[in-house]
Amino acid sequence: MVLSSSPKYPRGGRVIWASTVGFTGEILKIDPKTVTVIDKYIPQVEEGAGPGANSVSGAYNLVDADNRLHVGQATSLEVYGDLVPRRRLSSIALLRRFDLPARALCGDDQLVGLTMTYDGHLAFATENGVVGVVPRRPGRMNNKHLRTLSINGKDCAGGRNGEVETVSNSIAADEKGGIYVVTSHAMYRINWNGKRLSTRWRSVYEGAGGSGGGRLGAGSGSTPTLMGTEARDDRFVVVTDGQDLMHLVLMWRDKIPAGWKRLHPGADRRIACEIPVTFGDTSAEQSLSEQSVLVRGNSAVVVNNLMKADPVLGQLPPQLAPYSQLLSGLPGNEPRGIERFDWDPRTKTCNVAWSNPDVAIPNGIPTMSSATGLIYGIGSRDGVWTLEGLDWDSGDVELTVETTAFPMNNSFYAATTIGPGGTVWTGNFGGVTRFQPCDPGREADCGRRLGPVETLVGNVPTDPEDALQDTVGLPNSEPREP
Repeated sequence: MVLSSSPKYPRGGRVIWASTVGFTGEILKIDPKTVTVIDKYIPQVEEGAGPGANSVSGAYNLVDADNRLHVGQATSLEVYGDLVPRRRLSSIALLRRFDLPARALCGDDQLVGLTMTYDGHLAFATENGVVGVVPRRPGRMNNKHLRTLSINGKDCAGGRNGEVETVSNSIAADEKGGIYVVTSHAMYRINWNGKRLSTRWRSVYEGAGGSGGGRLGAGSGSTPTLMGTEARDDRFVVVTDGQDLMHLVLMWRDKIPAGWKRLHPGADRRIACEIPVTFGDTSAEQSLSEQSVLVRGNSAVVVNNLMKADPVLGQLPPQLAPYSQLLSGLPGNEPRGIERFDWDPRTKTCNVAWSNPDVAIPNGIPTMSSATGLIYGIGSRDGVWTLEGLDWDSGDVELTVETTAFPMNNSFYAATTIGPGGTVWTGNFGGVTRFQPCDPGREADCGRRLGPVETLVGNVPTDPEDALQDTVGLPNSEPREP
């Protein structure tokens, strides 16, 4: 389940929007105060639609400044909002479903990644390498205003090497019109100038085309992350590559500095840093991550997703590979390790800042809070799913909050998110988990930043007014509006 927080409503408060990955493509609107379901939209129920495809489509969503949820489902861009505008407890309305025309698809294709451009458009990428831009306003989201570019060329004939390059991660955009797409073969910067798309550069990375257990596609397992936000910063796009011993890779986003030399023979000159990720094990021959790299300032943090059973699980058919993550919290199988790397703008090199080989963040995307100085990620200890908080500067564990050993608490590729009121949220295999701050005066009993209180939305009820009150012991604080 993928979560996004809304802007504040006119009368105060926010909601959490969620989209699900799988056959149903459910959309949920959750009250962050009570962790109860305000409303749920199921296309099969609301529209009499048939079951969708079980795929990575729908794994990425975003909420725009006008509190509209955008999500890609199969070959359609869907926009959801409040049935009663600007009412926090309103039910959900489908505002637009834009079925992509053939020119926005490459053969048997589907949507994968979404992001918002700095000029307010919605950018997307499909599995078979079509990049598109369309206005985010539902009334202008149509074929007339759609602009596309196919990485695999006219008629989907294939890229430079004749093979069709595929996309299995989301995309990123910067303030200069750059849209960053990592395929099974290379990293691309696609330029958007407000009217048309064009390819600015293409850079090959090591180990492209390889795959492993739990991977959603070939090559890099990470959505591109941007590094360098200040005017004088070096500006990079950051991913992990596809080598057996995975490397962290920084690529120059703009012009390559004059006189910059290749890091080694055969390396693309655009690569500024290529450093092995060992998680502190100097004898490591394999490492793998399926998460976007966590970046703050000139630092990047990578988590380990290589399960001990990967040699066996890696033989699963691609459509079943994601479900190997249901085993990632088992004692003895959980992947362990988290590592921070720093870019030194003076020496123009990368180095390891610290490694913690003991913490397991099996499959969730970590986040960081500058207010607390902690990295947050969904972990596993002795088979129990946890929230882990690590010190950004040292990598030491400062916080552990236990949930349960039940599969429903498995983060299952979801992002850890800082929410309203100092809460931490994650989607999981069974729904949503919120971790709540300590009550004043109880900090000594419940850790450095967060208390042991967790509230669950498990198998979400069909009737939103059920609200899981029996599960969490919390009453509805507000009536549901029409």
